[in-house]
Amino acid sequence: MSKETITKPITKIANHVNRVAPAGVPKKVAKKKNQGQSKRIQRRKRTILGKNVVRPVLKENPEWIESNFSMRVCNRFTENKKKTSPDPEDPFCHCGKEKSCHEPQYLQNDDPSKPWTVETHTKKSPTKAYGEIEFVGAAGSGQGQQKLRKFVCADYKTNPKTLMDLIQKQWNLGQPKLLISVTGGAINFPLSSSLKDVFRKGLIKAALSTGAWIITGGSNSGVMKYVGEAVRDYAIAEGGSATTSIVAIGIATWGILDQQEALTNDDQGKGKLPGRPASYRMDQQKRTGPVRLDPNHTHFILVDDGTTGKFGVEIKLRSDLEKQISEQKVTRESDERLNVPTVCVVVQGGPNTIQTVYEAVQNGTPCLIIAGSGRAADILAYAFDNVRSTIREYEKNGVKTKKQTYFLTESVQVKIAEMLYKEFKDKDLDLHQNRIKECIKRPSLINVYKLDAGRGVSTDIDGAILHALLKANKGNRIDQLQLALVWNRVDVAKREIFTDDNDLKMGELNESVRYAIEHNLPSFLELFIENGVSMNDYLTEEELTILYSRIKRTTLLSYMLKDNKKKDGGDRLTLWVIGQIIQQLTMDTYKPLYLSDKKRFNQEYPLTAVSEKKVLRKYDNLDHSQPQFYPIRELFLYAILLNRREMARNLWERIDEAIAAALTASKMLKAMADEESDPDQKENMMEHANIYEELAIGVLNECYEQEEDRTNDMMIREMPNWGQVTCLTMAVQAQNRKFIAQSAVQNLLTEIWMGKISDENKYWKLWLYMFCPPMVALDVWFREDEHREKCQQFAVTANELDDSEGIGENHEMVVRVDNGGAAPPANANGEHGRVSGESSYIDPGDVDIHNSGQRLSVWQRLRLFYNAPIVKFRFNVLAYFAFLFLFSFIILTEFEEDQVRWKEWFLIGWVVTLYLEEFRQIAHGESNSWMYRFYHWIHDFWNIVDVATLLLFGIGVALRAIPGMIGPARIVLALDLMGFYMRLLQSFSVSKNLGPKLIMIARMMVDLLFFICILAVFLISYGIASQAIMFPNVTDPLTLFKGIFYQSYFQMYGELFLEDIQPETCTLEDPCPEYSWMGILLLSIYMMLSNVLLLNLLIAMFSYTFSNVQDNTDELWKFQRYEVINEYFNRPAIPPPLILISLIYFFFRFCIKICCCGCCPGWTSPKLKQRLKDEEVKQLVLWEGINADNFISKENFKSQHNLDERMKVTGDRVQTMVLMMEKLLGNSGQTTRAPPGGKSVDDRLSKIEHQLVRTNEAMEWIMHSLIKNKLSSEEELPDMKHIDSSSDPEESDSNENEDGDYEVTTLEELVTRVHIKSRKSPYPGTAMRRFHVSDKNVPWSVTYTAYKPVTYTHPSVLGEGGKPPPHWADDDLMVIPVSQRPQLQYNKFDTKCNYNRQSHMGVYQIQDGLPVNPKGRTGVIGRGILGRFGPNHAADPIVTRWKRKPNGEKETEDGRAILEFIAIQRRDNKQWAIPGGMVEPGHKVSQTLLREFREEALGELDKTEQERKQIKDTVDQLFHRGTEVYKGYVDDPRNTDNAWMETVAMNFHDDDGHVFAQLDKLFQAGDDAQGVRWQRISSEISLFASHTAMLTEVAKNRNAAF
Repeated sequence: MSKETITKPITKIANHVNRVAPAGVPKKVAKKKNQGQSKRIQRRKRTILGKNVVRPVLKENPEWIESNFSMRVCNRFTENKKKTSPDPEDPFCHCGKEKSCHEPQYLQNDDPSKPWTVETHTKKSPTKAYGEIEFVGAAGSGQGQQKLRKFVCADYKTNPKTLMDLIQKQWNLGQPKLLISVTGGAINFPLSSSLKDVFRKGLIKAALSTGAWIITGGSNSGVMKYVGEAVRDYAIAEGGSATTSIVAIGIATWGILDQQEALTNDDQGKGKLPGRPASYRMDQQKRTGPVRLDPNHTHFILVDDGTTGKFGVEIKLRSDLEKQISEQKVTRESDERLNVPTVCVVVQGGPNTIQTVYEAVQNGTPCLIIAGSGRAADILAYAFDNVRSTIREYEKNGVKTKKQTYFLTESVQVKIAEMLYKEFKDKDLDLHQNRIKECIKRPSLINVYKLDAGRGVSTDIDGAILHALLKANKGNRIDQLQLALVWNRVDVAKREIFTDDNDLKMGELNESVRYAIEHNLPSFLELFIENGVSMNDYLTEEELTILYSRIKRTTLLSYMLKDNKKKDGGDRLTLWVIGQIIQQLTMDTYKPLYLSDKKRFNQEYPLTAVSEKKVLRKYDNLDHSQPQFYPIRELFLYAILLNRREMARNLWERIDEAIAAALTASKMLKAMADEESDPDQKENMMEHANIYEELAIGVLNECYEQEEDRTNDMMIREMPNWGQVTCLTMAVQAQNRKFIAQSAVQNLLTEIWMGKISDENKYWKLWLYMFCPPMVALDVWFREDEHREKCQQFAVTANELDDSEGIGENHEMVVRVDNGGAAPPANANGEHGRVSGESSYIDPGDVDIHNSGQRLSVWQRLRLFYNAPIVKFRFNVLAYFAFLFLFSFIILTEFEEDQVRWKEWFLIGWVVTLYLEEFRQIAHGESNSWMYRFYHWIHDFWNIVDVATLLLFGIGVALRAIPGMIGPARIVLALDLMGFYMRLLQSFSVSKNLGPKLIMIARMMVDLLFFICILAVFLISYGIASQAIMFPNVTDPLTLFKGIFYQSYFQMYGELFLEDIQPETCTLEDPCPEYSWMGILLLSIYMMLSNVLLLNLLIAMFSYTFSNVQDNTDELWKFQRYEVINEYFNRPAIPPPLILISLIYFFFRFCIKICCCGCCPGWTSPKLKQRLKDEEVKQLVLWEGINADNFISKENFKSQHNLDERMKVTGDRVQTMVLMMEKLLGNSGQTTRAPPGGKSVDDRLSKIEHQLVRTNEAMEWIMHSLIKNKLSSEEELPDMKHIDSSSDPEESDSNENEDGDYEVTTLEELVTRVHIKSRKSPYPGTAMRRFHVSDKNVPWSVTYTAYKPVTYTHPSVLGEGGKPPPHWADDDLMVIPVSQRPQLQYNKFDTKCNYNRQSHMGVYQIQDGLPVNPKGRTGVIGRGILGRFGPNHAADPIVTRWKRKPNGEKETEDGRAILEFIAIQRRDNKQWAIPGGMVEPGHKVSQTLLREFREEALGELDKTEQERKQIKDTVDQLFHRGTEVYKGYVDDPRNTDNAWMETVAMNFHDDDGHVFAQLDKLFQAGDDAQGVRWQRISSEISLFASHTAMLTEVAKNRNAAF
């Protein structure tokens, strides 16, 4: 029986009592292990690899928060007369609060007329609103380990770095790998159930898979509520244990929140108590106006500017914080160069959402638009889906380059204008359109997610989010890959990076490979290998050393390395040290590669980046017969040492020697589990080890099904690349019982057990011929005879074929006579018949299970027969029976004191040979160290029994030699004989029927020992109580022992001793027991407990053990069978006592080897391993690899077709069908439903509409031609109804198709080219579409009979609400019949309205009382939003200076100085432009130039008198020497057929910069401008109207860079 069956249960009991060292471990090793274990007990607990790490909850520092964060309070009450208060005595202040809400000292205002501003009328004070929030009455708010949410109220000008310190250090949120900023509708809006489900799941998946932070507005409404519900649903799905894994930060405005007082620290009890969580009630009825926080966000930043009821205060601080986060490094490693990526997710939304997207795009932040969510999101999605592009060539500095521009067609612009008007009316319509146009110019930053898209970026929102980020960074493939690595999204890398056009060079991915290995990203490592990364080139010894040196300190390997360094007294980490760890985890006979060459593997390397100029070793032709550095195997061992399941599994699938790798991994993991003190980690490692045992079994069975002989060779082949051990040895060392129990291994053990003897021999013959050696050579069949029989049968078959074909005439006929399984008869030389050409058998020295077919001599037959383990076992059993008979005979009949007979001396000599045999077993152990050999030997239970019996025998013999001690000697020897008889049980373990029963007995012995412990409590308690009651005051120890233990024990078996409890007679010498009735009562209770309860408990324990062991007995027996076979394989052929001959031979052989210094290398003990030739090894490894691949393929097929996987696929298909049905039928939750068909149907309808328009035009041309040629009828022309096509899919003659958003860049083009912007649709500020006019139809000289322009004049020009037109506008002539229209003073100065109607272009035409645009048709008649019929004059001052360096020198580019001009941002459409404006009635152009510049660029209207004077003097000084740049027509989108823009552009240049040095501090946007700045003159900037052409002329005149 093996060490597992007997020793382990007993050792387990001993360990429970005394905490002794585990069996089989040397005492010194056990002592060090216990010391290391005591250290590891104090180590902080580590979580299982692959699980989310829950961050510890830390308390923030109140003093730090109050010193770094502040709130604002209004300190100057200023009555807001525009806001009516219900109580006249309590008016509102401009801050939004009533007068009564202000503190008394703040009611006084020295200057009530001064405009109220946050900067001047509020003051900062340390924040009182911070800490934690407990949401009361919110569904799901208590999910997770932290139901309390962190929050802080901060000033709107708080430094973002301070906020980052709060988030990372006080709130302990660490570093994000991605920032998802969700923006959109702030009020509740409906989403379709499918879109809502996809949005919530996708957002959470993106956050979890990438370690992202989610930032929203934080309120419990709109898109913020959807985000909060997603976080809540995830927490509920995970059992309320994962909310800390998702960080959802809500940034809201403090002044609009409900229950502010509950969030503010207040010692008087009105708010929350300092240091206690705030109670935020969600179950109260919501008041109108204030908004509530969302209870499912994890953190809140509440932004305060001192106002109440004002929305959007947080926008600026939120933007700054997001920018600050985006500037952080993704990780804090020194070689990390990537910042935290940011993406903006847009769901629904209003006008502010368009602004947010615009600003995000301008800042380079990618945006994901969720189409179908409504309002702004749908408008943006429509615009982006209809973007068109054109590529133009242009020349710059003599170099021709191509540039791709993106634009929207007129039909799309009209549609967008209509959508904007429908959602937001006409407020800021131009502004929104311009922002959308600017956004589509950078399509790489805009991405649209469509739920019903049949194809596209991704079917999940998380994939769309990551696609948007990679798309924005598409220029650098390595940076994209680094992002995917940081997010651990291999699906994104496969889809976006490793595409068909992948052109990554060798060595370019080395850093990425290292990152994947170091951060445990197995899917990426597999992706790299599949895409051509050669691990042979990447993984050198230097790189592997660096990887080991960068492991985390919390891993078990790190602690083992630390202990190993302390033991060696060094602090160097080399592969040599790793080799020692590997050997420690396997066995001392395992020889790792890293310990084979100390000079090579004991080198230290600097922890630098991957070098591209390494001396690379080539491992393509790996020699499995010699230990070599094999990168895949080294990485596999690395993954096993770090317990990385998936990575190790992926690498294992690529290893050639799969079984050896799996068994080695199983052994190492089990050893690591013994070293681990954390129970979770220990269980994880044991599960991991069992996985590799199953993998080894799978490959083994696959090989066994193919070929049994090769499988046997594979199991006992010595493997140089795996420590020079065999698979069989490694499986035994790893205690892999299931593996050993496999049929392949058991058949191998059977062949080893039989030796070279064939299993075709009858068993009775083997027993008989053991005592008749001559018959062994004559009648025993060996394996080589089986091979020769096959050859003979083949020869017979060949002869028969030759005879039948008439070919072979002289062939010899070889026929085997069946003689009952005996060997073929010997010839005259005593040799068996054999095929000619056979060679003599050569003994390999170690195990030989091959059917070599070689000739066996008589001596070889005898030696192989008696060296077979089965024969050795039988001889030893017979000899042991003889020993027991002799010992029993002597102890029973001839054990006398006076004389020692020869039989007794013979018995003593026999026992001495047993002593020597035990020493031989220790000497021939597998371990290299004598200490390890001894402890491995003593670890076997039967060796412990041997030691006990032999020691008892020695004690008995010693007592025998002492006169008068014959009795004790007989007792000791009798007990010893009983032990020898018990030792006979080991021979039963070979039997398939008796062996499992021994295992059951061993397990039941453990139950019995535990039962005895329980029984002793009852026995002792009853014995002492009964003795004390019935027989008090007894002092005799023997009597006490008998009364307490003796009687109590036997009473349990039915011997009640009633005659002692209630005797019939009593005397003075033997008095009656006192209180005997009490003794009877105690006895009855004791008998009931012991006989009924405890004995039945024992029976139940035995039954339970039997039922449990019954299922595993076969497995356990097969495992212990190896121990018996291995023992008798190594035993000498001669049994005791004749074994003394073999022992003497071994001793002399050992002495000769020592004296000859290693001569006679063949004199070694046989081992259970074999060494194959190099070619055989290569073929065997290749064959094993093929079978391993087959096994892996079958496993993958099973996993793909198991029930769970099929259910998942079915669920996905059902979900797809549901989405398709919702797409076709619409959603019941929506008030409107889109027609089925989508964009394709719209396109087809548009084409039909376009064809109708062309047909209509053709019919009109035909009718006019007939009239002109007088071929028409006398009837009037039929009315051809105008068809206003909404889109023009072909647009072959459209100017937008020719030029897109082409912008005139030179004055020559402005003069000669037909106007373009004047024909763009929609008309500014409206959703109206102009009549389409192609380039060829623009001039009035071209007859265009189909021209039907749209009539439009803006209400602001006509006078709204019945009011007269403004002073700068003419009366509306369009409503007056042509015959009654008054003739204005065209082409001259209009004295009536004091306005110059002369054109810089010359005399313009008048038609039907209206002026005609000199540049041609525009598609609109009327004035639009222009005030005057005819020219509307404007003035544009172009103020410039040279751009200078800090030292005052001019900056240059391509040898030319760089010119800057003052640009203002228009308030109406947010476009940058040259300062300028319309010429007022009675004003000159020069006056307008001065006025517009002072008002728009310098904010003159908001300045004090002194500042105005300074501005006037300085500007006058500059403007007296201006240069005219342009005078004439302006291609302006406001132009119509009857009203157009003309301008005079003047350049005022400050050559040395001294003029504006006085005004730099006075720059302020004013009037129609909202921003002002110095802007470099460049061809890359986009400006309003024709300003770019004017700047081109200025740069040309100044010889400046452009």
